[in-house]
Amino acid sequence: MEDIEHFARFTGDTFYAHMYDATAEANPFFPGRVAHGYLLLSFAAGLCVRPDPGPVLANSGLDGQSFQHPVSPGDTLWVRLTAKLETHRTRTYGEVRWNATLFNQDGIQVAVYELHTMVAYTHPKAETRR
Repeated sequence: MEDIEHFARFTGDTFYAHMYDATAEANPFFPGRVAHGYLLLSFAAGLCVRPDPGPVLANSGLDGQSFQHPVSPGDTLWVRLTAKLETHRTRTYGEVRWNATLFNQDGIQVAVYELHTMVAYTHPKAETRR
């Protein structure tokens, strides 16, 4: 609940389903207060990155996001990333598109989207020129 309230204050997204139990429960889509969809995407990003420098240079976008099941305070989340497409951009980096699926503790799919990342690599031709 603390994360939901902090996110609401920080972003200004105080939609009633995130802030008030009674009005959220009156909505046919929600069992009570629920997490923001964009908070879920942020949690998923945090589950997929390491703090040390690595091959991922930046997230460059996402497509087709869909929030499919409400997430309530106290739920536990996990994410599955599956590489979908790799595209070489320059000699030093390429783009990887991932299918990202977010699940709750019961294995229910709560969100899905395509994540775009820029990823460093060593181009084989660059290796041979050294």
